[in-house]
Amino acid sequence: MTTSNDATVTVLDHIENITVPGNVFEKPKNEYWALTCLRDGMESLYLKALRCDQVVQQRVNPTGNNIISCSGNSPKLAQVRLTLLTCAFHWYAISACQYVRTVGAVAYQHDSERRDYTEKVIPEVLAFRNKVAAHFAWSMENNRDNDAERLASIFPPLSFETDSFYVGAFTVAVGRGGSTSTSEVIKPWSLCRTHETLRKRYWPDRQVEPPPIT
Repeated sequence: MTTSNDATVTVLDHIENITVPGNVFEKPKNEYWALTCLRDGMESLYLKALRCDQVVQQRVNPTGNNIISCSGNSPKLAQVRLTLLTCAFHWYAISACQYVRTVGAVAYQHDSERRDYTEKVIPEVLAFRNKVAAHFAWSMENNRDNDAERLASIFPPLSFETDSFYVGAFTVAVGRGGSTSTSEVIKPWSLCRTHETLRKRYWPDRQVEPPPIT
């Protein structure tokens, strides 16, 4: 959410070059106030998740040169409250989709050729939001969800891969009635890596102090 050299234009997306007239974040209202709130919430969740990444990496892969994978009740993850981190992924997915969709809606108002913006920017997060974070597919009777997606939605989702926590790292397969379904639509994504990518797109000049490693 930085303002370009022309003080009358605000850049909403530095990759897609989505701009709006005026300095809309000087005294934000309506959708721009909503974007400000979502950004701050996403930054807070990112810092908490980053701390978890740092704690585990320092313990199991301090150089970052090895390929590491651990999940479940692995002793290597004992220093992290996996329940809270799981919720952080859920909250982040909902907030990130809200943020990206809002920017996409603003862009569409100015250019009706812009479509499928959220699907383009954060497809993995969107799939997780739809199948897991917004509601467990398991708890719904929606024919857009298959048996494997329903099971995957309540499957313990977290795994640590090399240097960051991910959800969706496992693909579930369920056989029933002579047919097999999979949860392959739910792709792996890291909260920290996703946020760092979104920061480059939306807030490249914003600096957030990372938590100290102790």
